[in-house]
Amino acid sequence: MSTSTDEITKAAYECFKRLDGVIHREASDDGGSWVDPSVYENQTAETDPLERVLDAESYPGEAFDLLVDPDLKTFIPAFAAKVDIQPDDIVGVAAPSNQLYDEFFFTLYSEIANGGAVLTTKYPSAALRSRLSPVDPVIIDCTPGARTDGGVDSSQIDPRPVQCGDLTSVGVAAERATTRVAGDEGTATFGIATATQLLAHHDTQLLNRFLHELVGQWRNQAVGGLIHVPPQHTGFDGAGWFGSEHFDYVIQVRTEDGRIEARVNGKHGIAPVWLPIGVSGRRDERSTRMTASEVGQLDVK
Repeated sequence: MSTSTDEITKAAYECFKRLDGVIHREASDDGGSWVDPSVYENQTAETDPLERVLDAESYPGEAFDLLVDPDLKTFIPAFAAKVDIQPDDIVGVAAPSNQLYDEFFFTLYSEIANGGAVLTTKYPSAALRSRLSPVDPVIIDCTPGARTDGGVDSSQIDPRPVQCGDLTSVGVAAERATTRVAGDEGTATFGIATATQLLAHHDTQLLNRFLHELVGQWRNQAVGGLIHVPPQHTGFDGAGWFGSEHFDYVIQVRTEDGRIEARVNGKHGIAPVWLPIGVSGRRDERSTRMTASEVGQLDVK
């Protein structure tokens, strides 16, 4: 096969994006498509993503499997690049706090982070250390039962107890971790996983003030942020997602007919259209898998 797996995967993602642009064009408020007009211009047989996907069906093995049954690690890099997530952006991820969406959050963090810190309220530091080994972030462990050494696995930060219910200690640890990673080479990313557990201990008004202070520190020290928040509207004023007034934009995630989809809300130049990210698990092949031949029968012009 002359085309590499990475190239075919990118071609498939472009193809699916074009399909979504057609499907959602009339449904969107402004009648527009999130697909850039240049996608439809000057397309040739050599560069058309759809024809490259059709060509891939002729070859068995890993490449085509990635197209028809993609996992999160396959398409999240293309998604992050398309929506242009910058290293110093402060981004909310609105999704339930369960294994599927936690995996989306950590995969996205691994993709966009060049070092940084993670405040974890759900998974202990040992589990995150393995999960995020390529990034190797400073970890603030606020999980119940964690050793009271501050949860911060860096000798450069003074140890002190950190628990979800003690927002002052959490804030002190987060401030020190921010200062620590801000001095690293490149732009660091601070992740919070998840705000749902913090909301179980504190009312929204108090936690909203905490997040305002923390995000202010990130912006002043050129640190990016990725914060996992509940999917429902639980903002301070009763509207929007919790903390959304402090974020640059929010990435909303859902599962629809076995597919994991995401859309960006509040980012300039990006329409809030659902984009394919992967699948939620093994599904009935006949009812959910779309072959390249079926893709070819759809109108994407």
